[in-house]
Amino acid sequence: MKILAGVIGSGVGKRHIEAIDDYKSSKVLVICEKNKKKIVQLKKEYPDKIITNDENVIFFNKKINLISIASYDNHHFNQILKCIDHKKNFIVEKPMCLNLKELKKINFLLRSNRDIKMMSNLVLRYNSLFKHIKKNINKKKVFFIEADYIWGRRNKLFQWRSKIKNYSLTLGAAIHMIDLVMWLLNDKPISVTSYGNNIATKSSSFRKKSFIIYVLKFKNNLLVKITANASAAHDHFHELRVYQNNKSLINSFLGAYTFLTKNKKIVLKKIIKEYPDKSNRKNLIRDFIDFLIKDKKKAPISHEDQIRLMTVCFYADKSLQDNKEKKIKYFK
Repeated sequence: MKILAGVIGSGVGKRHIEAIDDYKSSKVLVICEKNKKKIVQLKKEYPDKIITNDENVIFFNKKINLISIASYDNHHFNQILKCIDHKKNFIVEKPMCLNLKELKKINFLLRSNRDIKMMSNLVLRYNSLFKHIKKNINKKKVFFIEADYIWGRRNKLFQWRSKIKNYSLTLGAAIHMIDLVMWLLNDKPISVTSYGNNIATKSSSFRKKSFIIYVLKFKNNLLVKITANASAAHDHFHELRVYQNNKSLINSFLGAYTFLTKNKKIVLKKIIKEYPDKSNRKNLIRDFIDFLIKDKKKAPISHEDQIRLMTVCFYADKSLQDNKEKKIKYFK
């Protein structure tokens, strides 16, 4: 089986092109971009590909069997519906949609069309440091996790994100840390409480909360604190602290370390793993391609994991809106 792809969007979509094009028997045939200046540049950069501003050129191309959706967040849902309608496998940048009603429809349609495969580009699962941490925690002994998404690129808030009515920092930032925690624990939270402010951006064009903190509760009384910090004067960073009774695993701006209790003393050991490990990110897309080509039973990220993640995010935003703890109701 050959993978012939179309890519919608050439911002982060360029990384999708790099991951897909010429990997084994895969090739990108068409790139869709709305920005006229970018189209001119794309035609120079990719003279062997069709460059268009009409996404339907991709959907109606019968050769294409994989579509990469890297457009703005508010277009993802309708483009997913088109993928399903045209029987195309797809990769979608987070978030796949913007509300629970849309998620319910996507879930129903994919369960009704099981030959169509989908994957969200949740790249932190492929980071070698976080893989190491996952292997070296005892899930039964973990009592608290802190996971902070520090945006570090504040200017991005004032571009297309400030113009979308229902843009969500939860879906645009915190989603990565929520997924990371659920993956590390191989579990899902039972409730979420969210708080936020816009102190740093209240006089700007970005009208939503630019800092949000979430407290997730799990069934064994484990607590997780996650933040989405889009306002800080700081480099882009994923800070993580996993605490269990005799061990702590930390990724901070000063480095990654394991703290161990031995003979009533604390022993500090540096973790030698790559971070941010950007070169590894393309492997998620490539593993998905292998999954399609070899028709494997196990996807890189399961359908259930992706739907549960989105569900948690929507309840987190509900909590922020209603200013109270929300019990999470998952789809059956």
